[in-house]
Amino acid sequence: MLFERTDDLGALAEAVRAARDAVAATPADHTSRVIRLNNLGNALASLFDRTGDTSALAEAAQAARDAVAAIPAGHPDRAGYLNNLGNALLRLSGRTGDPGALAEAVQAGRDAVAATPDDHRDRALFLSNLGNALRALSVRTGDTATLAEAVQADRDAVAATPAGHPDRVARLNNLGHALQRLYERTGDTTVLRQAVQAGRDAVADCPAGDPNRAIYLNNVGIALRVLSARTGDTAALAEAVQAGRDAVAATPAGHPLRASALNNLGNALQVLSARTGDTAALAEAVQAGRDAVAATPDDHIYHGMALNNLGNALRSLYERTEDPATLAEAVQAFRDGAAAFPVDHPDHAGFLNNLGSALWRLSQRTGDTTALEAAGRCFAQAAGNTTAPAVVRISAYRAVAALADGVGGSPDEALAAVEAAVGLLPLVAPRVLVRADREHSLGQLASLAGQAAAAAVAAGRPDRAVELLEQTRGVLVADTLDARSSDLSRLRGRQPALAEEFDELRARIDALDYRAAFVSQPADTTDGEPDLAQARREAHSAWDELVGRIRTAGGFESFLRPPGIDQLASQARGGPVVFVYTSPSRCDALILTDDPGNFVRLVPLTGLTEQDAYSQTERLLGARHVTGDLDADPAARIAAQTEIFDILAWLWDTLTGPVLAALGHITAPADGQPWPRVWWCPVGILAYLPLHAAGHHHDLADGHAAGREHPPTVLDRVVSSHTTTIRGLAYAHAQRPDLAGNTTLIIAVPDAPGARPLPGAIAEANTLADLIPGAHVLTHPTRSTVLAALPSHRVVHFACHGYVNWDNPAASRLILYDHHTAPLAVADISARQLTGGLAYLSACDTAVTNPALTNEAVHITAAFHLAGYQHVIGTLWPIDDTIARDLACDVYSYLTQHGTTPPDISRTAQALHDATRRLRARYPATPTLWAAHTHTGT
Repeated sequence: MLFERTDDLGALAEAVRAARDAVAATPADHTSRVIRLNNLGNALASLFDRTGDTSALAEAAQAARDAVAAIPAGHPDRAGYLNNLGNALLRLSGRTGDPGALAEAVQAGRDAVAATPDDHRDRALFLSNLGNALRALSVRTGDTATLAEAVQADRDAVAATPAGHPDRVARLNNLGHALQRLYERTGDTTVLRQAVQAGRDAVADCPAGDPNRAIYLNNVGIALRVLSARTGDTAALAEAVQAGRDAVAATPAGHPLRASALNNLGNALQVLSARTGDTAALAEAVQAGRDAVAATPDDHIYHGMALNNLGNALRSLYERTEDPATLAEAVQAFRDGAAAFPVDHPDHAGFLNNLGSALWRLSQRTGDTTALEAAGRCFAQAAGNTTAPAVVRISAYRAVAALADGVGGSPDEALAAVEAAVGLLPLVAPRVLVRADREHSLGQLASLAGQAAAAAVAAGRPDRAVELLEQTRGVLVADTLDARSSDLSRLRGRQPALAEEFDELRARIDALDYRAAFVSQPADTTDGEPDLAQARREAHSAWDELVGRIRTAGGFESFLRPPGIDQLASQARGGPVVFVYTSPSRCDALILTDDPGNFVRLVPLTGLTEQDAYSQTERLLGARHVTGDLDADPAARIAAQTEIFDILAWLWDTLTGPVLAALGHITAPADGQPWPRVWWCPVGILAYLPLHAAGHHHDLADGHAAGREHPPTVLDRVVSSHTTTIRGLAYAHAQRPDLAGNTTLIIAVPDAPGARPLPGAIAEANTLADLIPGAHVLTHPTRSTVLAALPSHRVVHFACHGYVNWDNPAASRLILYDHHTAPLAVADISARQLTGGLAYLSACDTAVTNPALTNEAVHITAAFHLAGYQHVIGTLWPIDDTIARDLACDVYSYLTQHGTTPPDISRTAQALHDATRRLRARYPATPTLWAAHTHTGT
């Protein structure tokens, strides 16, 4: 037909007129009417491609509707006409944003696939087109289930298209686009890597000169940019920028897709600039954004998207240049973008957040209260968009709270906002994600805990602050603790059938989680992983449904719900639990006791700021690095030890000193009197600071405190323990180790392959074996032999290296002989369900994790605690192996000093405290030697 093979617009218009005349001249019941309606629709769609005339596209959709209506059900060609209708409606909705047309397109696509036999030559085509419609509908509605259906349709389309088929490239591209969208909704990195691979395959298989190559480059560029943002992969970012440049170069001016290519290139350049500090890349991003806006029709649904992305680039440029005109332009771009986008669209909330942030920044610069009020309205509207991603809504709620916390704001309003944000937290890191993805998602929100506590305290609710700190921290641990909670004991007694179903489902989920964490999956394929991912989705959906059913059973309304303050306070019966947190607005200590008249006591830390906490932590890390560098100048190492003394003194003055004074611990216990106990529960960055070692120790080291009766140090006032959460402490309290296995297991690894020799490990093991009656030294320990031996021993002592995986903390491990091939890692240890007494980790860095995950305590010490050990001794940094041996001997000597066989683990915290004070007396000028060890547990 003429309109299919000519660039003559006049000829195309003439073809449309002829097609209209043909339809008008054909009776309604004529057998050829369907064909002529279809031809009219094709001609109108081609006219729209040339002119952008939306009315032509609307007429094309109506012609397609009429064609479907005119063909009887069961006709062999009906599926093809349904497919054409779906395509026309999809294009129309993409141009106008009409959700009704989009829903109709999806239904037409489903009907087309349903009417097509599995072996039909067009089934792959119909599946691919259905996938496109489903993806667009999910973007419009925010419905993840629809997006998952789109991915499956695209997978089926690719699977049904043989290699070398001319349409396989387009279908790979569609699959990659859908997978990338699914990642944005779920945070599943496996899906994202598959999206990149599908996009790369599409570009690689695309013939030179293919007019659609720019589309494929554009989409793979988006996926690569997102992958780089998630993983920090600089090579992926460079590839994303190059793909964006190539896509723009391959799209001529005036082409409908040029705006999209410019838009995505600008986004990639923004990320590149943020990563490298390259201002030229940022200026190029701004220009690409301006060009994208200019190339997008004002009435196009994605005009608002282009404006929003331009605003982001301008805002970043302003932060570099502080040019007020740039900020004003950013505000206007955000404002226009939000106005041009449908208010019920899931992405609209993100636009409003961006506008609100820019207005807030503008008010800070100019003092314009009108801008600040407008910012508040933006955040409130974004928070209320229930179709928006949870992370976007949480950001909006936090901004609402921060504004309410300002001058003239309402503390109750701020508290309500952070409570709403905390309520959305489970949606950010759902159990269906693999552990690494959950860790990443939670790490992005690490500061929420401090903000929530500060809001509750400002509202006069310190008890609520403690509850919120429990809900915002230890989220990963909570899943395991829930599955082992006392609620289950009651369930087994009263609802045994539900309990059995719960146990079976929990075992199934544990197995799937283990596979996802440890089994190598084919990330470079598009069809190797879906079975596992789908199985995990189904299992976690079943979990939610089962928990809902259990809560409807009489007496189980609170099954696995977060504990209230009365339940939390019951765990402070052995001594107070002290939460310490920072936030931009205030820093406090919250002392939890079991006093029913006053569960929580507030101690404002007026001398502490959040910035101070970060700067002192950085200072500590730097000094520790110098003290551990054997090649450093001796004078520098001595100076670093002195600096650590200064940090410990600052920590006493600003944090631990005020807390102990509030508790009445202003003197050292008299000889023969019991030592008071304190459980420290540091929040966020404070977990990096050795609270148990805070004090003015340099006075002691210099001899200035000779004769001082009550040195101002934590070590000389109380026995310290740490706990990540109250729930974790409650779990430790509930453990009842089997006295039948009341023996000690010693695991020493002096010469692991690929690790620095540790000759002191053998000496430590032999000394302890002589000290502890009946101790068993495991020969040539490997992962399998260690895991097999742990259940048979109440006490386990490791003398080996520890390794911290900064990028994937769940992979941090103890170095055994087979650590390269079968590592004993955090995720593996914490999955065990043991009833141990004491795990002593005489290994480096066992209580260290990535700063973003301090609230989750994803480290080796916490893993043993979660596995079921009542007491765990871990280390905050590397320590000399001779010193480690001496400390361990002092600890076990204390535990066995009354002739107990085996060691009396109930005295573990006191034993470590006593041994640390002895070690300090031997090495008074070297705090890194005696401040490294910490006790977690009861």
